[in-house]
Amino acid sequence: MSQSKPNPQRAQALRNLYEQAQQAAQHSAIRLKRAQAEQTQAEGKLHSLQQFERQYRSQLAELEQRGGSWGAVRDLRAFIDRLGAAQAAQRDEIMNTRTRCEEHLRAWTAARQKEKAFEVLLAQEHGLAQAVLRQRQQSDLQEWALNRQSGFADSFTDSQNSRFGNPGTGRR
Repeated sequence: MSQSKPNPQRAQALRNLYEQAQQAAQHSAIRLKRAQAEQTQAEGKLHSLQQFERQYRSQLAELEQRGGSWGAVRDLRAFIDRLGAAQAAQRDEIMNTRTRCEEHLRAWTAARQKEKAFEVLLAQEHGLAQAVLRQRQQSDLQEWALNRQSGFADSFTDSQNSRFGNPGTGRR
């Protein structure tokens, strides 16, 4: 439904809603950025755990080749198993952070769409106000031109009559 005349209350309400949508989009962007940072951190932690596991597996292989004590081999294997469990838990955490990132991305996208919609409505309201202003200016200009023209014709006739005499009287 299109409006034919601007409404200052509607324009103000749209500005308020636009500002609220902007703030919501900014807050969503902040939450998304935090979730992305958490995901990056979780992925970094998994990478570190994987490096530790490779390191300790290498140490285990050396220990087994050298014929190290059974207790030391057992302890190192148990530690590597705990690293494997920590990696599994970290993978779960990464999946959780990805899910949160996707949710925050959807929320941010929706907030940005809402912000853009209010931006369009504000632009339309501004365009309507500008069109009405242009019409008013055009009308004023036409009225002024008509009054000016009428005044000019009257003054021309008066000055013509006074300079050249009244053509109706035959005086010159």
